[in-house]
Amino acid sequence: MNIDVQQTPNPDTLKFVLGLELVQNGSIEFKSHSEAKEYPFVQKIFELGAELVFFGANFISVKKNGSLEWGKILEEIKNIIKNDFPKNFTAINIKKETSDNKDEIFKKIEEVLELKIRPAVAQDGGNIKLRSFIDGVAEVELQGSCAGCPSSTLTLKQGVERMLVHYVPEVKSVRAVSL
Repeated sequence: MNIDVQQTPNPDTLKFVLGLELVQNGSIEFKSHSEAKEYPFVQKIFELGAELVFFGANFISVKKNGSLEWGKILEEIKNIIKNDFPKNFTAINIKKETSDNKDEIFKKIEEVLELKIRPAVAQDGGNIKLRSFIDGVAEVELQGSCAGCPSSTLTLKQGVERMLVHYVPEVKSVRAVSL
């Protein structure tokens, strides 16, 4: 298996691009060893000192503990992916939420996120999810390499907020939330 390792704007996160589809229709984020019980190879990555493992369409982002150095664990992570990744792995299909019960503004925000923002965020090894829209404020959750990234506030205000305000005039501001 060929693995292309890419840096992200978050110095504690690397993006491991694989030559296969991992997730359809979304992403999956593991924040702990116990959340990854269905994926023993992900648990092994946590055992090396990962704080977060994120599956995008064709990549895995790994956020390490800030006290660790990549030089000590990078090759081990690559070996885990090469040797322990399930040989019969099939892409995980995330069911899209039906938007029947969401209002039109929420749907417009989701559309802008999907078409204009998520592709750029995925390039950096992350994802952005709309959690709520109340009184002009869009609350979003940053995932993968974007979670805890030093430049995430700047990206949120100068990128995401600017774009959402432009395309969806009802949006007055954007705020990051974490679950």
